[in-house]
Amino acid sequence: MNTPVGFKQRLGTELALLEKARAEQAAEEASGNDTPVAAPRLLARPGVRRTAWVSLAAGAAAAAIVATSAGQGAPTEPVRAMTVAQVLNAAAVNAAKGSDKEPRPDQWVYTDNVVCGKPCLHSPSWVRYDGGKRAMTTPKGDRDVVWVTTQVPKPGKVGSSPRETREALSRMPTDPRKLLERVSADAFFADGPEPLFVSGGNVATVHGFQAETLAVTPAARFDRIVNILEKASNIPPRVNAALYRALALIPGTKLVSPPMRDAAGRSGVTLTLESPDGSRTGRYLFLAPRTYAYHGSSYPGPNGRRMFTSYARVATGIVDRPGQVPGGPALDPSDIVQE
Repeated sequence: MNTPVGFKQRLGTELALLEKARAEQAAEEASGNDTPVAAPRLLARPGVRRTAWVSLAAGAAAAAIVATSAGQGAPTEPVRAMTVAQVLNAAAVNAAKGSDKEPRPDQWVYTDNVVCGKPCLHSPSWVRYDGGKRAMTTPKGDRDVVWVTTQVPKPGKVGSSPRETREALSRMPTDPRKLLERVSADAFFADGPEPLFVSGGNVATVHGFQAETLAVTPAARFDRIVNILEKASNIPPRVNAALYRALALIPGTKLVSPPMRDAAGRSGVTLTLESPDGSRTGRYLFLAPRTYAYHGSSYPGPNGRRMFTSYARVATGIVDRPGQVPGGPALDPSDIVQE
């Protein structure tokens, strides 16, 4: 059934399946059950290719992967076959159950990353919620200390100030289509050079600055959402859910099989984009195998695909002092060096 009529029939079937899945997930959310939602298995039907691209209308893809889910010290769960639409819908439902508590301005956002370029470095860091100070570990003699520096946050960039980033995201629509359009039009969420598209009277002004750089290709839109997940530390839950659902609307979003490992060596769910219009991104998005929460990302360096920089978020949380980890005591003042 490769005729236009046959395609419309298949698309209608996919839309019906997607709407049914969304209704089931909405019922799950309304029940208040905080158990992580697993993506259901979708059986392949004759005549439907698993490598079909994501439809903008259906938000569906048939590229299937096989993944396992396991907690620390827990037995491996049964293998599941999943579509990208199911994975991202489950990611959205789980993200919506997150905490919406905002930190105080004097609290610190702790993030434990593994960053791989040529070598791999373990990189715990702290940033004060108002963005005015940052801290990281550094050697001093025969021990490590936490070095605190004062900074003036660079306005207008996602991740520069946790508070500004949260405020910008909290004003975003939670409808996935509207959110995707806003993210695509707002240079606040850009990361590096993107195609310029400016026409008279078509320059969006958001947060007090002009968003002249628009994400006009599927690859650029995919990169912007991954950039938000990578750099925003305190995303409002409903917006976080909408980000995952917006990813499913970008044509060409696909699951990578077999899944790749992130910078921390963890295997989970891997997504990338290969758009039918020929645009592609070298960026990969890594999700946790059971909750489908953000685990990390990677992208090519100056030499294109010959060199990748990869990030893995090992832990994150809110603490009262630099050098502190969630649930841990504050450091001795002698272990903190102020700039």
